[in-house]
Amino acid sequence: KDRTANSFCATVGMDISTEEFQSLPTRAYLVKGKKVLVPSNAVPREDGSLEFIGSFDGSLGEAVWTTCPVCIFYDLMTNKRFGAGNFVEASNLSWVDLYPLAQYSNQLIDGEPRFACNVAVSSQVEAFTIFQDFASVFRGMMYWQSNTIQLTADHGNLDSSIVDPVHIFSNSNVINGVFNYSGSSLKTRSTSIRIRYIDPDNFYKPNILVVEDAELITKYGYQVKDVLAFGCTSKNQARRLGRWMMKSE
Repeated sequence: KDRTANSFCATVGMDISTEEFQSLPTRAYLVKGKKVLVPSNAVPREDGSLEFIGSFDGSLGEAVWTTCPVCIFYDLMTNKRFGAGNFVEASNLSWVDLYPLAQYSNQLIDGEPRFACNVAVSSQVEAFTIFQDFASVFRGMMYWQSNTIQLTADHGNLDSSIVDPVHIFSNSNVINGVFNYSGSSLKTRSTSIRIRYIDPDNFYKPNILVVEDAELITKYGYQVKDVLAFGCTSKNQARRLGRWMMKSE
């Protein structure tokens, strides 16, 4: 880093032979990005995901390189230089709510974290739009309530002791013994989903992964949906996104 000019800049110097290159060649660099604060009991794995050891005391530890989308979302929300820190205080977000989301995101699935965020935002974007994009990495949604930013996500029951509620129906809550059933429109039930993600095996260029269900195609026809997997550099993570969307619909 060239700290004499700007501590937020990085410089690279190269010697290039003019005998081999008649003009300046195109260069690309693989960067780790920015360190962000993580929960005090979190330890980064080699791939950048987090492993949680012991109980969480509610505080944050040191800044580390991580692919945890929840920690990256928190940093973007509270950072005063490039985030919304001038408008959102750390007290407006509760790690009591964020911690289970971070645990779920970093659980290993076939040797890799369930959700990992690898992205470089190099241009100015509307705040609410970029927050929605980052929250989408861990299937999250945000809303404002009780002077705090609340995050919720479609992660099911994180506590295995919690079971789905049982609804009891009787003559007291069913009119004339008749049930009215409703479902989603057939047009919203995708049978083929094209997921666009960043492929590290192809110099981090965009690639397309297709998830299809032969039985659904037979039943509902060939209905294609295009989806952008924001911050995704894993083919397996992109595939899981497509399967989740198809099952949700």
